[in-house]
Amino acid sequence: MNLLKPNVYQKDVFSINYDNLMKKKINNLFFDIDNTIVSTKENVPSKKIITLFDNLKKDGFNIFIITNALKKRAERFQDILNVKTYYFSLKPLSRNYIKIIKDNGLKIEECAAIGDQIYTDIKGANKLGILSILVDPISKEEFITTKINRIKEKRLFKKTKLLKKGEYYE
Repeated sequence: MNLLKPNVYQKDVFSINYDNLMKKKINNLFFDIDNTIVSTKENVPSKKIITLFDNLKKDGFNIFIITNALKKRAERFQDILNVKTYYFSLKPLSRNYIKIIKDNGLKIEECAAIGDQIYTDIKGANKLGILSILVDPISKEEFITTKINRIKEKRLFKKTKLLKKGEYYE
């Protein structure tokens, strides 16, 4: 299996077919924060994200945030969205994915990880066999480490035709 190829590729978190995930018995969602649910400049989730998370919880999903962000930023989202948050995860390392699974008694085959970066979010999920969902980044404003990863992603897309930006699939 290619650790860098997402299982699903969608435009944004609002385009994901959550009904299809539930039909596949995937009811645990691990969301990234930066450029997945908010831009890096935003310090709180939008009303649209709050509504999405509320609706997903009503539909039976367990929602977690797994982020490389620091504690203070992550806890702000935890408090507003009322979800468990795992910060400074150092994705693609497996430690916090495993911690979420163990702490909450989850099964890997019932989990999906949603993020905007191939080398952190997708690789981290794929290493453990978690369904990986790539979304386009919300903004071009990014942290320096992310900018470096984006350069690597562009090269990867050109060399391997791993996926074509804008050609979404489930």
